[in-house]
Amino acid sequence: MISRIRPIATKVLVEEDSLSVLLKRGGSLHLPLRLFPRLLTASPEQRSDVRISASGAGLHWDQLDENLSVTELMQEAERRHRDERLSSQVPADFPWDPTPALLSGSQPKLAGRWLDGRFVVGLTAEERWVRWDMCEDLAQQLVPKTLKDAAKYPEHSHDVTLRRIRRAIANKRWTERVETDWLMQRLRALLGW
Repeated sequence: MISRIRPIATKVLVEEDSLSVLLKRGGSLHLPLRLFPRLLTASPEQRSDVRISASGAGLHWDQLDENLSVTELMQEAERRHRDERLSSQVPADFPWDPTPALLSGSQPKLAGRWLDGRFVVGLTAEERWVRWDMCEDLAQQLVPKTLKDAAKYPEHSHDVTLRRIRRAIANKRWTERVETDWLMQRLRALLGW
């Protein structure tokens, strides 16, 4: 959650791969330098020539013509922290982009969206978490349904039963194909089949 108190910078440290800002009321912000192309390509001397505004709300590199808002840095740090927390909850094998965009034409293209001041291709960490949570919940709900189907048709193998469940899911169109693949693997694991 973004603090209602405006963050005030007291010290700035630009290292080879990170930007750190110490804050007046405690705490600090740490962001990868790759987010700031001018700072990333600058010399160590240019990076260290930073001036904190009188209010502590802005950072200025006069040699590089770079100005950063401490509030915006805090928002970016909080977004990155949230994304890392959400990403850590999603299994590594869950698909990142279940619906890749296709654009017509002879030249390769990226289909992206402008979200929160940044260009995003594919799912955001939050969108991926929501898709995974839905698939995990569906897998949990399908366990008793699959067991019921297996009991109703004891002549069917586990694979046949899972194929029947997969067809039912595909007909509902709740998930994309790659998500359905993951869902069926998860259901198989939950059942111990």
